Amino acid sequence: MSFAFHSARSLVRATVVPRRSYTLASTIGLAAVQSPLRASLGVGLGLLGDMLREMILRAVPKQRTSHSKKRKRMATKGLKNRHDLVPCAGCGRPKLTAHICLNCYHDIKRKLKDMKRVEEDEH
Repeated sequence: MSFAFHSARSLVRATVVPRRSYTLASTIGLAAVQSPLRASLGVGLGLLGDMLREMILRAVPKQRTSHSKKRKRMATKGLKNRHDLVPCAGCGRPKLTAHICLNCYHDIKRKLKDMKRVEEDEH
């Protein structure tokens, strides 16, 4: 990203609102922000603040990123191989390390539900 720096004269011409009312509006709008700065430095932001505000608004790329450059940059973001998969001791299916196997979990859940249903039928 590159920044477009412009002279103070072009900044004055670039503003839509006349210069005096623009500084008055910025002083009124930023009075709460500038007052601690004025108290510590004894001065306001003035033209420097206006220039910084304008330069930040104009910080845009000089040219559009081409399709090939964009795809080259994205090429390294592909899927990686998983190294944390191990076979389950109960059923042998692949599972994540330090996690319960989903197949075994569903079997246990189904058996518990059947046991509760049998207990309810006995009562």
